Amino acid sequence: MRRFLALLVAGLLAASLAAPAAVVAAPPWAKIVQVQPPNGTDDTSNIQKALDKCVQKGPGCTVQLQAGHYLSKQLVEYEFHGTFRGMGEDRTIIQPLPGLAIVPAWADTWGMTGFCQPNLTDCLWPSLITFVDGTIEVSDLAIHVTASCDTATDFGGGLWSAIYFTGQYPIDVSVDRVSVVGSKDSSPNCWFSPYNLGNGVEFAGYLPRSSTWFDEYPISGRWSVRNSTLSTMLWAISPSDEAIENANVTIGGSPGAGNRIEDAGYGIPAETAQNSVFDISYNYASGVTPMMVGDGSRYVPSSPSQYFIHDNTFVTTAPGGSWADGILLVDYPNGASWLQTVGLTPGNPYIRAKIWHNTIRVQNPLNAGIEAWDTVGTVVTGNTITGAGGYDAIGLYGLTKSVISGNNVSDFPAAGAGTMPGLPNLGVAQIWLAPAVPEAPSPAAAHDLVVCASRHDTVLDEGTSNKIVGCTLVTAPALTVAPAAPMVTVPNKFNLKPMRPPLP
Repeated sequence: MRRFLALLVAGLLAASLAAPAAVVAAPPWAKIVQVQPPNGTDDTSNIQKALDKCVQKGPGCTVQLQAGHYLSKQLVEYEFHGTFRGMGEDRTIIQPLPGLAIVPAWADTWGMTGFCQPNLTDCLWPSLITFVDGTIEVSDLAIHVTASCDTATDFGGGLWSAIYFTGQYPIDVSVDRVSVVGSKDSSPNCWFSPYNLGNGVEFAGYLPRSSTWFDEYPISGRWSVRNSTLSTMLWAISPSDEAIENANVTIGGSPGAGNRIEDAGYGIPAETAQNSVFDISYNYASGVTPMMVGDGSRYVPSSPSQYFIHDNTFVTTAPGGSWADGILLVDYPNGASWLQTVGLTPGNPYIRAKIWHNTIRVQNPLNAGIEAWDTVGTVVTGNTITGAGGYDAIGLYGLTKSVISGNNVSDFPAAGAGTMPGLPNLGVAQIWLAPAVPEAPSPAAAHDLVVCASRHDTVLDEGTSNKIVGCTLVTAPALTVAPAAPMVTVPNKFNLKPMRPPLP
């Protein structure tokens, strides 16, 4: 028996020596980089070193902030593949130090980057945290921007972004349980008046590719923002600005993951994109224009994008006239003065929007519920629009081949709240199909279908070749009531399920 055991042990030993060494995975704790607790003066170096160390450790690393109030200058990280995490929105707070250096000074007051890629020495952007490329999760922390526009940076004007994502390659970004808070500021120098902060969470293609003006890398990838709260800033959650291509964007996305936005100029400004899919759902947003798609970008796309906007609550909170609506779509295929001023020619309409099951409250008579310009094939159904009265519950300017059906506008009084140049009949009816607007310029709304939820809902049709069903038609300016169109039954539910194609 002893001899047998000795031979067995010898055989096992020989086998172990002959076999290749097994690869032992690093334990989870080895990829957690702890940031020292706040020191009360300047925590920039400690946070930046932790980010740098995490990049060295490779994908799956976590930068763990402690509870407390961190004070920081700009933080910049390239190719971060991991998690930047606090101890909770109410426990870990990062506050930008006042007087942030901006190098070089931006080329104009709207914040051009000076044609350099962001770093910590000779190209400091006016954003607190900048991630360039990577697979990035930011969670469980808060950013409080308290410095005035005059003192936030040495360049003046305010802070451009609290958290900024950009890059040369497709990025994968998740923002979860993050709070961003700005403050009111109406000083003359403020770029973002009446706020001291431009963007809360921003995804934008501003990374310069060369020194040529406006030559920037398009931004693409997958981005999501969930369970987060943002208040008191000009643009809250911004998948916006410049070239957005081949992107899959989720803001909210499920009943338990919606974001809350309060007191924003533009709550969710999703500017022009191409070949991208946006799911914007289950959010609450209040502001001048809680939800906007299109306009504002120098980028002219070459293929359309899909925008699914559903199950949100949007509340307008301030007077504003045009561009102050619960949901605003602006496609401008026929001409846009802003684009023309920078030497670009608008292209074909590229917004493909489906808007359903939203609740919109209009709290000022100079607002509208849903306003759309120059889009094609827009579907607006099953929304509830209420308020003190305003321009219109739903306004269609230059739309073609759209379907507006089953929307509850009965509690929205079209109050004749005022007129604008070229638009004399605002406020005449709850739903308005506008004539040609030379000032935009936009053609008349044409080949659209409007099906009212109640025969008492009023429609003013000044477009061409539109079909109106089950509505009360009015004419302007005498408001002569025409016989009601035939009534039809409209389902209470619109079973539209967004199909999200895979990224190329």
